[in-house]
Amino acid sequence: MTTITLENLRKEFDDVVAVDGLDLTIRDGEFLVVVGPSGCGKSTTLRLLAGLETATDGEIRMDDRDVTGTEPPERNVAMVFQNYALYPHMTGRRNITFGMNAGGSFTDEEIDRRVAEAAETLDITGLLDRKPQAMSGGERQRVALGRAIVRDPDAFLMDEPLSNLDAKLRIQMRAELTRLHAELGTTTVYVTHDQTEAMTLGERVVVMDDGRIQQVDPPQSLYDFPANRFVAEFIGDPAMNMIDVAVEGGVAVHDAFRIPLPAGNAAGETGSEAESLADPDAGDRPHAVLGIRPEDLHPARERPDLGETEFDATVDVTEPLGDSLLVHCSVGDATFKMSAEPRSSLEPGGTVSVTYDPERLHLFEPETGEAFYHSATAPAPSDRLERVVND
Repeated sequence: MTTITLENLRKEFDDVVAVDGLDLTIRDGEFLVVVGPSGCGKSTTLRLLAGLETATDGEIRMDDRDVTGTEPPERNVAMVFQNYALYPHMTGRRNITFGMNAGGSFTDEEIDRRVAEAAETLDITGLLDRKPQAMSGGERQRVALGRAIVRDPDAFLMDEPLSNLDAKLRIQMRAELTRLHAELGTTTVYVTHDQTEAMTLGERVVVMDDGRIQQVDPPQSLYDFPANRFVAEFIGDPAMNMIDVAVEGGVAVHDAFRIPLPAGNAAGETGSEAESLADPDAGDRPHAVLGIRPEDLHPARERPDLGETEFDATVDVTEPLGDSLLVHCSVGDATFKMSAEPRSSLEPGGTVSVTYDPERLHLFEPETGEAFYHSATAPAPSDRLERVVND
């Protein structure tokens, strides 16, 4: 296991900046997920960690060792790739052990022992004598994981390893990876574009966009306290609703409705000071963006426990999801989605009274997208891992 530190890490390809000044500490034994849209720099970051790309600037340290300019074999990390990277003419055993006896690094007895242990851990003993074409996608990925495990690396680097699997198998493999990490305790950096995968796997999640870190937090904190509008809309499915409003006397004001803002927390802050900073009476704003997740909006008749604050909207479209009904609504020039009971009688063209969870409101700056208010009470600092946000 090892602690990995990135300081001002930068990678340029000609005039394209792929990674733009990352500062990040990956803790010893941590399962850290890096998530973001295509082209955000997450896979390039992983390749920089592996030594497959050369940093333009900055530093990479593993514990106290500067590995910025070292070759991949000197870093003692193991990569797991999206496409498995198995040799088709070799058996599972040969794929797992390939290169291990080069230079006498391992004895035959040591190799056999490690293969047997990895095969038992991953339940792939029956695959050791098969070639990849005789394996399913999930079996190939387990063999690829076995190849990483037998080397006893200081860190696992995983580049979208589940993206080629079908939905059911992805869910199964997520559970397998969680169990494997609990058993091995090896520092793991996992890259994905799938925010559901990131939220279910990561002890902390790094959200990237345009080569920069937008936020680093435990999954629930990302969901409850997004640092900016990008994170708010990227994390969560369906995405958070965004509505242009003004803030007047502690109320979010739209031409068609008014939503009182409880005294909550300034973005990224905790405690009494934050409550003061986030006091909606502290100052009016002619322009702000109100964020409310669809699952925090409901037909008023289904959630009388949320109080009497409600407004009327028009039902535009309904989407049955099995366990709920996603309702597309409009009011004035604002459109939004909300969650209803799966057997709700709502129909397109009808009118619905809408209520909301007052503890789940967010406000963002309209120009920068930065969050400046969350109505939820943030957890105490001792219960929360740190947040890192690039300026």
